[in-house]
Amino acid sequence: MKFVSKISVVIPVYNNASDLSELTTRLSQTLDGNFTEYEVLFVNDGSLDDSFQLLKRLALVNDSIKILNLSRNFGQHPAICAGFENASGDFVVLMDADLQDSPEDILKLYENITSTESDVAYTIKSSEEKLFTSRITSGLYHLVFSKIIGSNIPLNIGTFRMFNKNFLNEIKLYKEFNILYGPLMFFMGFKSTFVKISFNKRKHGKSAYTFSKRLKLAINSLISYTDIPHKISVYFGATILLLSISYGGAVFSQYFFFGSQLPGGNTLIIFILSIMLGSFMLFLGIIGGYLFRVYQEVLARPRYHIQEKINL
Repeated sequence: MKFVSKISVVIPVYNNASDLSELTTRLSQTLDGNFTEYEVLFVNDGSLDDSFQLLKRLALVNDSIKILNLSRNFGQHPAICAGFENASGDFVVLMDADLQDSPEDILKLYENITSTESDVAYTIKSSEEKLFTSRITSGLYHLVFSKIIGSNIPLNIGTFRMFNKNFLNEIKLYKEFNILYGPLMFFMGFKSTFVKISFNKRKHGKSAYTFSKRLKLAINSLISYTDIPHKISVYFGATILLLSISYGGAVFSQYFFFGSQLPGGNTLIIFILSIMLGSFMLFLGIIGGYLFRVYQEVLARPRYHIQEKINL
């Protein structure tokens, strides 16, 4: 018996030509056999390989495969945004194109989200085959963010997830330029469930998420969802001021009560000035980061441009 719900699968693509044929075959086998209607939305995010040409060939033989070809590389989250804004299913699946998540697990997500009457089903990766550095950076990121929003986020949560149409409509209300869908979904709340799935080793290439990109993502999350950087600058500045006053008081007390000579020389002066100047530059950078984000939001530029649509 086939499920009557329409499923939309949103997949951002960037240089995944080596995985697309197998991914499409396995998706078609899974969805054709279990759902009366489905669509697979591939969002080509300015791939430099043959991803777009291969997708066009695949779309010719299956009109359920739909393609959004962006005009250039805008990044993963703008590409996801394009997919969300063109998805029409009763349930939407978000997954990567690298086959580290199994398309067959869509059935697990659907059965779990419908049986629990949840709005969103997240996946938890059960395998330990992921690189140690990736596990550490990803785990630390989710640990810190869970403390920020006051929610218990599993450290090995994956991008692969499913949510209903109501949840999708609420996501689309967020219009900020620097949108981050991973933390945003937890920030939104709603009834959620977690599904444990296996994590597959990458067959081709390597992850585009390097340590520096993960660090940038963490900083973006801190700035977007908290005022922690601002608070750190205030507390650090107050601490420097308190320590300076305390040091000055100690020096003058020693001079007046014990007759010791005040410290002299340029070394002490240069040291204090270096600390103060470094602190000022750091906090000006933090303030500048917030101002730049405000500037981007005021400009209200589109997050992506679609050059071509196929089967849409």
